[in-house]
Amino acid sequence: MERPVNHLLANPSVRLVIITAGLAAVYTIGLAVYRLVFSQLAGFPGPKLAAATYWYEFYYDCIRQGKFVFEIERMHRKYGPIVRINPHELSIHDPDAYNEIYVSESKRRTEHYDVFAKGIDFDGSHLLTKSHDLHRRRRKPLEPFFSRLGVSRLQHMLSEVVEKLASRIEALKGTNSIIRLDHAFSAFSGDIIGRICWEGEKEFLDDPNFAPEWYNVIHMIIRSVPLFTMFPFIIQVVGVVPESILAWAFPSSQNFNKFTTVAKDHVLKAKREKMEHDLKGTHSTDHVSLFRYIFDSDMPESERSDERLAKEAQVLLGGGTASTARTLTFISYYILANPHIQLRLKEELKDVMATYPQHVPTWADLEKLPYLQALIKEGLRLSYGVMHRLPRCSPDVPIRYKQWTIPVGVPVGMSAYLMHTDPVVYPKPFEFLPERWLGNINPAMHRNFVPFCRGSRNCLGMNLAQAEINLALAVLYRPNGPTFELYDTDESDVIQAHDFLIPLPKLDTKGVRILIR
Repeated sequence: MERPVNHLLANPSVRLVIITAGLAAVYTIGLAVYRLVFSQLAGFPGPKLAAATYWYEFYYDCIRQGKFVFEIERMHRKYGPIVRINPHELSIHDPDAYNEIYVSESKRRTEHYDVFAKGIDFDGSHLLTKSHDLHRRRRKPLEPFFSRLGVSRLQHMLSEVVEKLASRIEALKGTNSIIRLDHAFSAFSGDIIGRICWEGEKEFLDDPNFAPEWYNVIHMIIRSVPLFTMFPFIIQVVGVVPESILAWAFPSSQNFNKFTTVAKDHVLKAKREKMEHDLKGTHSTDHVSLFRYIFDSDMPESERSDERLAKEAQVLLGGGTASTARTLTFISYYILANPHIQLRLKEELKDVMATYPQHVPTWADLEKLPYLQALIKEGLRLSYGVMHRLPRCSPDVPIRYKQWTIPVGVPVGMSAYLMHTDPVVYPKPFEFLPERWLGNINPAMHRNFVPFCRGSRNCLGMNLAQAEINLALAVLYRPNGPTFELYDTDESDVIQAHDFLIPLPKLDTKGVRILIR
């Protein structure tokens, strides 16, 4: 009698499956052996499983939802200041090495690691441009709008928007309305970056509920970053699969589509406005939006395609909204949860806010207030800016770190989270203590303070963010201003617990909520 096994093997389809599975197993084992033994990173310390496969990182970032940064922290405790965290990437935890990784272009060229954040559909933006030289060409036309001088020229606009934020919130006084500060601040920062990028658009602060859909779109995209980065093909699938199927299979992809559509529509509108002005021979002497400026600039035509500029718009809208709003929400919680902080801040603001609203102080005025600046520094320290490691590659020369030589082109990154929570530099690192920034400050505190990164690829919008945070805190928490009271909110609603490139608190948070008495 013919045995069942022999019968199965006689089936060509079964044989094909077995052969395919065998080849896949051989390939997988061979790839792991290569990565562990023959790779140029084989001699660097770190867990063998992380060196052999990306599934290690997938587990912490996708299954456990943004926890890989804490696993990297554990690796450094076990293996030392330099660790191989996946098959192709290194992490360093040594503050003295930071300025060797994140360098200015006068020192050496720096390239973006093109696997990092791939799949979130921002390819073509200056942020995700790999080549050092192309990155400089793409970023340079944007810099005048975000330089310190450029931001100071926006003072009138910034004052308008912050007054609008304050009046919207104060109008709810005595109504027992529960206000989500994270929504209000997202609307505020979204309107500011919107006014910079576009002209005459509907504003989020006009929404009776502070545009929660805008907040939700941004945060669903943030939460999708690890999955889309790990599986970049998903974004291509999003473009061809019918929307009904897409909504069922990948609900968060709908937010990518909405976000992309908004960005494209705004770019096309700016292009039409530029053409209309050219036909009429008129040029506005008032504020010219960033994207109309780009269409009027000498940027090469190849860099002004609708598709590429839409990616740039997505980066500016998302980055210009999320980080600033999150930092404002974070600092606000500690102001409202600690009466001594609120009292000291109001006392310091007394003179500079004495003639508000007839006069709104400038960012330069507010920078002279030491306690306000200490609050902001501590808020930035513990909200981290970008919590995720930011890998960089040296395309021309190897990087020397202690006894190690990091080969040309190998991505190596450091995390603001690790820099900002170093207990040697910041005693009680997880406590919100603005006083640590007053008096005689340990110089290492400034060395470790990197919420906006450093080098030629530092945060484009850091001056704008600083101005927004200063103005919003001064206006909302001024003496004789409204009395805010936290509602059903505690510290767990702001402590950064998940690293989705941008950090988020616990995922079931209801936000920072307040009442106005």
